[in-house]
Amino acid sequence: MKKKILNTEKIIGFSAIFISLLTLIIFLYQTKIISKQARLSVTPRLTFTAGVGHFDDVIKFSIGIKNNGLGPAIIDSTAIFANNKYYPLNFKDFTKKNYPQADTIISNSSTNIIARGATILPNNEVQIAEAVVPNEKIASYYKMYNLPIGSTDFPFDVIIYYSSIYEEKWKVSLKTVGHPIEL
Repeated sequence: MKKKILNTEKIIGFSAIFISLLTLIIFLYQTKIISKQARLSVTPRLTFTAGVGHFDDVIKFSIGIKNNGLGPAIIDSTAIFANNKYYPLNFKDFTKKNYPQADTIISNSSTNIIARGATILPNNEVQIAEAVVPNEKIASYYKMYNLPIGSTDFPFDVIIYYSSIYEEKWKVSLKTVGHPIEL
């Protein structure tokens, strides 16, 4: 029986194959890391801004949406959820339909419609709705929404579905605290 002895050429050949495979594995791992980094560098993060401003003779209620992320947020759909129903995100129509007495209580209001496909750039905010109520009508305002006077809550929820430029999708809700929900 002859013993097979590895000669120098075979050792060099196997070493080259091993180094090539190791290089391929490292390359694939680095590509995965770079891809993840690229996605994270353009990830949007929408958060709601809501506030109550007290002035001399009026109180101003506002709701907005701000992109605190690194990339643009592309709006997929928007809705108001109230009374177990979904309504288009148009506060003027929503208020007329559900709270017709609002015209006699709210002295000034504005609303923005965020259309499907609209983009909210990083560090930008879009005002969704604003209502100005005279101090003498504030009790009627809270009564209309069936809320205790001074409440900072809302009798409805606002839901926004959005995506990144890599088509990753999220949902954010006015009533949900914390990070947007990844879909």
